[in-house]
Amino acid sequence: MNDKKANKLVVISAIFLVLSGAVLYYIFEKQGYDNKGTSNYINYNVNDYIVTTPIIFSDYNDFYSSINVSKVEIKNIDSSITKDFIDEEKEIINYISGYYNEIMPKADYVPINTATSNIKTQINGAILSVFYQMNINLDENLFDDNIKSYNITTNIDLGTGRTLTTEDLLTKYNYTKKYIAEKIFEEDVLIGNGEVVTDKITNISLTKQDVERRKEEYVERITSEFNNIIKVYIENNYLTIVYDKKELNDLFFDNKFDTDIKIRYLK
Repeated sequence: MNDKKANKLVVISAIFLVLSGAVLYYIFEKQGYDNKGTSNYINYNVNDYIVTTPIIFSDYNDFYSSINVSKVEIKNIDSSITKDFIDEEKEIINYISGYYNEIMPKADYVPINTATSNIKTQINGAILSVFYQMNINLDENLFDDNIKSYNITTNIDLGTGRTLTTEDLLTKYNYTKKYIAEKIFEEDVLIGNGEVVTDKITNISLTKQDVERRKEEYVERITSEFNNIIKVYIENNYLTIVYDKKELNDLFFDNKFDTDIKIRYLK
């Protein structure tokens, strides 16, 4: 074998080894193993972790005209990891009977109240994200605040078996609470020209310019209340925030606001 053929064989062998290594890396990466060997095996089929089951309500036909609600069950994950989410889910599902018991409709009442759920589940990378929303529309003749929306989320790292906090997700996506609070202020707190709101503490009327002057104070308040009023999850690899504009504005203004759920995808 001459030198030229030998060199060619060496090059071909090197290319083969590189390609083989790349293929093996891809296989192990898809199986959910990290380079430290500390992660669990990850199945990327969300159906192996999530079961949604319709709930049958048979005792409330004299109050609700429609109930279309399902519940989420999380399987193949330690129940200690999912307990908080499941407990919250049970709590908001119980609001259906709670509002019924609050009114106890009379025999001639015509049911117009409705309850629906909205569920989103995804695996992004190695993170299982679950978003659960309950919407209850109540008779405005019986309830002053008749539009109800309850939102809960959970984000579980399937590799480590750990529930991720809001802080974990913000760090992962390189966001800060203050940055998001500033965006929320601009979008949903700052009022328009000609509008007037009433300050919750002083009872003084505020114009757009008054609210703008309070921006730093309001942003700081949103930042401090972040975990109480904002839910976070991942959808299509975007960090997604959910909040009720009514609850947000109730922090600052003594005005009557309607429930207005905002879902924003951070890019």
